[in-house]
Amino acid sequence: MIVDPVIRQGGILMSDPSMPADARPRSALSLLVALLALIVAGGALWMSYANGTKPAAPQEQAAVAPAPDPAIEQVKQSLASLQQAVQGMQADQQKLATQVSDIQQKLAGQQGDQKLLSDQLGSLSARVNSLESARAESPAPAQPAPAPRNTKRSKQ
Repeated sequence: MIVDPVIRQGGILMSDPSMPADARPRSALSLLVALLALIVAGGALWMSYANGTKPAAPQEQAAVAPAPDPAIEQVKQSLASLQQAVQGMQADQQKLATQVSDIQQKLAGQQGDQKLLSDQLGSLSARVNSLESARAESPAPAQPAPAPRNTKRSKQ
């Protein structure tokens, strides 16, 4: 018995909640590959039935070239366009992987800089604290000596 994983309610397609998440298609690429495999299998099956049950001898096949069927050409064009789409997706995926790698490298560098600044700030804070404690421990300066008095001598 085949159970349809999609339930139609009010014209809206909803996925079956009882179906495990692992059984649902994960990406468009897997769907594309499955579609491609079905097209190739269908084309091969169609070709085998189109040629009949008795296989033609290789000499007869070489002598008589069948006229190209428009349906076969259409399938070939569809396959070629699917292959191009897959190649485009793979190229985009490679570009994204390169960009993610670059971002990770920049992030690692920034984290290193941030750690260095944090260490320097901690060291500076420790030095300020030691200066404050040394200032508090030093004896109070002695009373300043009285300033010498300027005496004016009177001229006699």
